[in-house]
Amino acid sequence: MPRVVRRPRAVVAALGLALAATGALSGCAGIGQPAPYDSPGINGLVIPTPSPAPSDFVAGVDNPWFPLEPGSAARFDVTEDDGADLGWIEMAVIDRPTDIAGLAATGVTTASDIDGAKDITTRYYAQDAAGNVWVVGADEGARGQGSWRAGEGGAQAGLAVPAHPRLGDGWLTRLVPGLPEESTRVEDQSRAMVQTRTQDEDEAGTTTRRVYEKGVGLVSVEDLDAGWTAVLDR
Repeated sequence: MPRVVRRPRAVVAALGLALAATGALSGCAGIGQPAPYDSPGINGLVIPTPSPAPSDFVAGVDNPWFPLEPGSAARFDVTEDDGADLGWIEMAVIDRPTDIAGLAATGVTTASDIDGAKDITTRYYAQDAAGNVWVVGADEGARGQGSWRAGEGGAQAGLAVPAHPRLGDGWLTRLVPGLPEESTRVEDQSRAMVQTRTQDEDEAGTTTRRVYEKGVGLVSVEDLDAGWTAVLDR
């Protein structure tokens, strides 16, 4: 797996754990008690990593917090804080892998129609041998941010979902020249659920909360700035 190096720009896990210990979860959704702190979390990972080594990665993505079955699809219903219907989000896992920096990356296309604003984005993921899922590329579509691939033009692979989420751990989701940084932190968890907060360092400073269910994957997305929540339609 990637070398044991920490980048100073990544969020420091120890700081997050200290905050959690002093009650930083009081403002969260409260999905349950945290898992034991002896979890390895993101220890030993280079985040972001400039040149993922294909030998460190496996085919497919079966991390129980973010399983990606080729050909599968999911729909999320989007509502405002007052419960009013606002639109939908659909996610589809591409049938065949895409070669990115020698990795067999799994593509996920996300189409959305939220309050009349339509968007389509494809992100590419690869899982290392330890079970960590990395973002190795994207086609941002309607947002106009363009495409990037890890190892090209200075773009570096960021972490999407760790194999062992740990309360307080934080990391960069992407580091791409010309695009705003995107960082994620685990802010709440139980044995069955993990809740993260992602901060996009763009002009709007977009903040997104996501909840993952073990064995299912992503089950809800909340835009804390726009005031809407998308829940998996089961």
